[in-house]
This record gives sequence, structure tokens and C-alpha cells, in this order.
Amino acid sequence: MDTADFAAGPGSFDDFDGIACYRPPGLPPDLSYTDDLFDVYGDAQYALGRLATLHRDLDNPTLVIAPFVHREAAMSSQVEGTNVTISDIYQHEVDADPKRGAAERADVREAYNYVDAITHGFAHLDDGGAIDLNLVRTLHERLLGGVRGEADAPGEIRDVPVYIGARDGSYENASFVPSSPDYAELLLEQLLNYVAHGEYPPVIDVALAHYQFEVIHPFRDGNGRLGRLLMMLQLYDVGLLPGPYLYLSAYFKRHGQEYRERLLAVSQEGAWEPWVTFVCDAIAEQAIAAYDCGVELTSLRDEYRSRFPSSPTARELVDYVFEQPYLTGPRAVEATGRSKPAVYDAIEALDSAGIIEETTGKQRNKVYEAPGVLEVLGR
Repeated sequence: MDTADFAAGPGSFDDFDGIACYRPPGLPPDLSYTDDLFDVYGDAQYALGRLATLHRDLDNPTLVIAPFVHREAAMSSQVEGTNVTISDIYQHEVDADPKRGAAERADVREAYNYVDAITHGFAHLDDGGAIDLNLVRTLHERLLGGVRGEADAPGEIRDVPVYIGARDGSYENASFVPSSPDYAELLLEQLLNYVAHGEYPPVIDVALAHYQFEVIHPFRDGNGRLGRLLMMLQLYDVGLLPGPYLYLSAYFKRHGQEYRERLLAVSQEGAWEPWVTFVCDAIAEQAIAAYDCGVELTSLRDEYRSRFPSSPTARELVDYVFEQPYLTGPRAVEATGRSKPAVYDAIEALDSAGIIEETTGKQRNKVYEAPGVLEVLGR
């Protein structure tokens, strides 16, 4: 990394054993409200408000929340370079994984950890908790627990430097070296204090905080996944997001090169407005996509339910396949609370109607999938 590239930027450098580590300036920066920024900020606010109406109008928000959580987990995993799909995560939950190599199994487990971390984070805020250092460390531990990153001290602030963009892992070839291990925890605490007492509108503060978190890079691994999760939690904490509906990872995956360039430009040039505009665009576009997907899912669910006007068990099973598009008989019995004969009759009815399909070809331990639900989620 050439520190001269950052001469026009707002930060400074700390020495760690001869390595120059970037220290970001404290938040907030002095932003200029350009016309572009005003426009995309308004778009993001409007899209989030529209998404909130979807939540308000649902008789059972879990029917949409569960698929959205799994979708974000899959997308966040793909941002990190895996090929994990929504189906992979659902199959993992019902112990129906097809044969995979060890690396593929680890990828799926990582993605499922993201589901667990999202669930924990939202529950923590619902219980009156705050977005603080303890929560951040707990979420990181849940993200990396039991997977390849476990060797990188889950939940522990890093005590070594990290090099971004260096294919050979060297300092010389890194495009960026985040904050010194000597200051990472202090900088993270300062960031979290700003999150609790932000000075700009919340949507803008989310963009500022995400930059700061990724530049501090407080952990050895998992900072990208955790940073994207914290964006969703911030929006929820201030009441702009009614639940875990916003899968920003999909946008960052589509615009990965621009995402990295915008982050780096803040450090090198102080280009805050283009970065904030980029994040507001992401929030607006993904909130619109989430709303459209939610409407399509609820419409599909209503159409499925209408096919069984005289079977309460079949209608309950329809609801269940939107929460869990891969199901087994025993899990369906447990989820619905209905008798085993009633549930198995309902499974046969949904199978005959083409709502679910058996995937194993076995006579015992059958696993069914809901292709219509998965098709909507996979678009």
C-alpha cells in the first residue's frame, strides 16, 4: 500500500511494527447536500416507508420474514465468493443436504450462521438491547462459530494487521490496510457511540457507519458479513425497517466493483457524497425489490390456500411451506400441531396439486420442496 495515495484523504496513519495502518477520521464528516444526494435520500425514505406498509398489512409477517432472512443469508455468502443458494440453507435446516465436499458444507454452514445472527440481532433489539460492543462481538461469534473462520478468534477484536486486496497476502501489494490493532477496539467503540447518537438522518448515518466499520475492520474475518447485518439492524433500531426484509447484499454483489471503489475513494479523497449516494441507491432499490417480492409471495400463498377451502390442515401446511420451502413429515407435524394422519393427508394433497414435490425418491424419510416459493425467492 502506498500511503501517498491517501494524501488528499481525511484520515491518518498509525505505525504497527513498521506497517502503516489507516485510521479513519471520527464521525460525522461535513457533508454537502447535493441535488443527487437529496434525490436518492428521498427515494430511500419513500421505499422504506412503502416496505413498512407491506409488514403492516400482513396477517402473519413470519411468512415473508423467514424467506427474506434466508435470501439475505445466501446473498451475503455469495458476496464473500461462495455459490451457496437459498435452497442450500433450507436443505441444511431439514438435514437434507445432498452430497457435498467439505468446503461446500462449510460454506452452507457459514450462510446458516448468518440466519442465526440475524435472528439473534433482531431479538436483542426487540428485548430492549442496544447496538453496542457486546452485541457486535456476540454477532461475530455466531457468524464464525463452527466454521472455517473459527480459527480467527470469533468475537475477539483482532490483534494483527490485515491486508485488503493483496492476492499474495503481502503488505506491499495491498490496496488498503485497515486500522492498527492497537486502536481497532477504541475506534469501534467510538463508532458505536456515534451510531447511538447520530447527527445526520438515519439513512445517511447507516452509510457513514458502514464505511467506518469496514475501514476499522475490527475482526480478522467476517467483517463484510457483519457490516451488512449491522446496516439492517440500524435501520430497524430507528424504526425505518419493520423487520429483516432488506437484503442489501444482493445490491452489493451486483455492484461489487463500485462498492469497493466508493469505499476506497472516501479514504483516498474524502469522497463522502458519492459513497452516501451509492448506499442510498442500494437501500431504495432493495426496499423496492423486497416490497415486490413480498407482494408476490403473499399473492402466491393466497392462491395456494384457496385450493383447499375445506381443509384447515392443508391451509396451515401451505403457510408452513412459505416459512420452510423444504419440509419433512415429522417437521410438518411439529410445526402445525395437527395429527400425523391429517398432516400426511395434507402433504399428499399439496403434492397432488403441484405445490410441493418429493425430492429424494425414497419410500421413507421423504423430503419435499416448494418449487413455486423457491422460484420467487431466487429471482
